[in-house]
Amino acid sequence: MRLVNRLAALALALALLGGGLLLIAEVVTVALNRPSLVVDRTGWYDTLTTVRLENAWVRTVVIGLGVLGLLILAGQLLRWKPDRLPTRLADGWHLQRRSVERQLAIAADAVPGVASASARVRRDGIGWRTRIRAVGADSSRTEVENAIRHELERLGASADDSVGVEMVRSGTRSADPGVRA
Repeated sequence: MRLVNRLAALALALALLGGGLLLIAEVVTVALNRPSLVVDRTGWYDTLTTVRLENAWVRTVVIGLGVLGLLILAGQLLRWKPDRLPTRLADGWHLQRRSVERQLAIAADAVPGVASASARVRRDGIGWRTRIRAVGADSSRTEVENAIRHELERLGASADDSVGVEMVRSGTRSADPGVRA
C-alpha cells in the first residue's frame, strides 16, 4: 500500500506543481497586458457563468472527483499491517514482519506435539502484539508461549509485549480466520 500512496502523492504533487506554474505564467501575462499563453480567459469566464449543475457532465465530474477524494482519504486513514517492525537490538533497526511471523511459527512448531503453527505480529505502540495459532494439545500452551517469548527475545522484542497462544485440535477451525503463517 505504501507504493500506491507514494504514486498518488506524486501524481497530486505533479498536478499541483503544473497548475501552479501555469497560474503564475497566466498571472504574469495578465499583468503585462499580453494575450494568455494557454488558457482562453473569455472562454473560461463564459463557461463558468453559463454552465449549471443540472448539466449531466457537470454532475458526473463533481461526483467523480468526490469519489476519487473519498478513495484517497480512505487509503490514508485505513490502518495497514506494517511491513517492518522496530527491534530493540539497535536504534533505527527494523525486521520484516513476514520474516518474524515465519520465525515464530517455526519456533512454535519445534515444541513437541505441536504442528501447523501460524503467527500474526502487529505493531502495538512501540512494541509488538503476537498471536499464535497451533494444532496440538491445550496442555502444551505454556511450552509454546515460552518458546515464542524466547524467540521474541532473540529477535529484539520486549519481554512486556503481548503474546496470545491459541491451541486447537486437529481438524477444527479457529474463530479468528485471519491468523496465517
